[in-house]
Order: sequence, then C-alpha cells, then structure tokens
Amino acid sequence: MNPRLAQLVCDYQASVRCAVELMQQCAIPLPASNSDWAGLDIPEQGQLTGGIRYFKHGYGCAVHLPTATVSFDFGEQGEIDGVTLSRLAGFAKNRLAQYGFTDEDELKQCFEHEVAAGALVYSGYILYYVVAAESRPRNRVDGHTPSA
Repeated sequence: MNPRLAQLVCDYQASVRCAVELMQQCAIPLPASNSDWAGLDIPEQGQLTGGIRYFKHGYGCAVHLPTATVSFDFGEQGEIDGVTLSRLAGFAKNRLAQYGFTDEDELKQCFEHEVAAGALVYSGYILYYVVAAESRPRNRVDGHTPSA
C-alpha cells in the first residue's frame, strides 16, 4: 500500500481504538454488529472520561479526541478497523500535508488506486478493509470475536 495512505489509515485506526477504549471505560458496550450498535440504547451525545465528547450516529460514532475528531462506523460483525475515504479525509482535515497529500483530490486518487490494486477491499456496505489485516480479528479491542 502507498506509504502515505498506510500512515493515515494507521493513525486513523489507532484513534478509533482509543475512542472505543474510552467508550468501554464508560460502560458503553462494544456491539456484536453494526445493527446492534444502531439499536443500542445510549444517549445520542455525551461525555467520556476526561470530558471527551461523543456523538452516536447510525452505525457509528464521532469522538472528539484531544488530537483529532475521529468518526467511524462499526462493521457488519462489530469490526472497528474499517475505513472510508470521507472518514479518512475528515480525520486528516487540515493535516493532509503531514501525510504527504496536497489536497483531498490527491488522497481520493491514492485511495481509489489502492482499491483497484486490491490493497483495500470493499465490505459491500460503506467500509473498506486493509487486506493485510483480513486474517486477524477486527471487531474487538481485546482481540476476541463475538460468538455467533
């Protein structure tokens, strides 16, 4: 994968893991599926440890971390490592140059190139997954997969 995009994806996924860990610390359970998340009865917005704000949306959540706001969707089986072009662009926002991209168009071209090359695989609904990560459990911070 293009090293610039790989770094952005890595930073984004690390921020998602941080957000999910904060959610768990505040007794917000990890869902077994994206539809479980959508039906989870928690306040639409609130605060996590340290006054960090969150906003629950559809199949995901936006968490305003001190370093950046990260918005993500849970995957079909509760995965937390899916990416989308728009979520990566929103996460990088004014920091695209730090990742070596001149603008969102260049990021889009790079993302589409990696999809065409097979480095990013479409889930069938919104999310893409890094192929190298396909063999490891993706849905839990602790590495456990939910029972079927």
